[in-house]
Amino acid sequence: MKKLSVYTILLAIILVAATGCGKPVQPKSGSTEANSVVQEQEITIAIFGGDWGETIKKHIIKPFENETGIRVKIIEGNSTATFSRLLQEKEAPTIDLALMDSGISELAHEKGIVENIDKSKLKENAALLPEAYQGNGEKVYGVALGYWGLGIVYNKDVIKNPPKSWKDLWKEEYKGKITVPTPATTGGLPLLVQVSELEREAKGKVEKGFRKMKELEVVAYFDGSGTATNLYQSGEASVGAHYGGPTYVMQDQGQPIEFVVPKEGVLGAGSFWHVVNGSKKSEQVYSFLNYATTKIAQEGIASDLYLAPVHKDVELDEKTLERMPYGKNGTLKDMNMPDYNLINQHRDEWTELWNREIGN
Repeated sequence: MKKLSVYTILLAIILVAATGCGKPVQPKSGSTEANSVVQEQEITIAIFGGDWGETIKKHIIKPFENETGIRVKIIEGNSTATFSRLLQEKEAPTIDLALMDSGISELAHEKGIVENIDKSKLKENAALLPEAYQGNGEKVYGVALGYWGLGIVYNKDVIKNPPKSWKDLWKEEYKGKITVPTPATTGGLPLLVQVSELEREAKGKVEKGFRKMKELEVVAYFDGSGTATNLYQSGEASVGAHYGGPTYVMQDQGQPIEFVVPKEGVLGAGSFWHVVNGSKKSEQVYSFLNYATTKIAQEGIASDLYLAPVHKDVELDEKTLERMPYGKNGTLKDMNMPDYNLINQHRDEWTELWNREIGN
């Protein structure tokens, strides 16, 4: 028995050495071994939290995992937090794919932390609208999850004379009932620019807009969609700005909240998927983008978050169509899209001025 034990140990050592040296045996495509290799694959994706995060998991991430066997590690945070992390990890990123909004998306490309996207690798390319891509011509660096907009919101039980224009927020009867976004949100600086334009300010200047914003008697400012929703739900604010999707969620929950498309148009924005520069998971990332841009995924996002889809063949019910940021019969071309490149040129300056002159 003692001799047998020694031989057994020697054989085991030889086998371990043999498998540890040289090239591993590759499993045949379609075999159980091949499937297990695919299931071991993993990508890390930065998405938003809250209702958005749950909806993305439901309509994109979980079906993608089930279909491909590729596991998705999720990091939740807003665009600014994701951008900051990518900057810190520029030399050795831990994120493969990142979801970021207009404004921050352009900054990420400018800083070189996201790479150009190869449209030829997207199976749905021919079925996608031109607005599906962030960038110019063939050089694109973002693929749209969908588009949304900042508009006017009011509590119909409190506000009997609904606003129709951004200018209406300064009405005497609204004083002390208003909330608007800070520059920390995607809509904050675009709203400041919009107000400046209404004050006949020169392009790229916001001094008149700042003076006008300081005259606005707010109950509170909001620095995120969730904060705005809480202000309206609690009754602390009854009129002001908010995004379409969260407003309609409140309606569905029985809240007496109405969304108004200002006569100047909603301030549009998009949320875009970005391939992180330096990611070593290109194949898996493009596999994810292929699923995220399918008709079924786009329909799910549009129906639950009321984001305008970018797939030509998407079919939406009447309720969802009416809640699109451009209205039932509009298109993405009808949205008032701010000049985010111009805003980014002054982002730090205007944010600092806001914090100094207005605060939170």
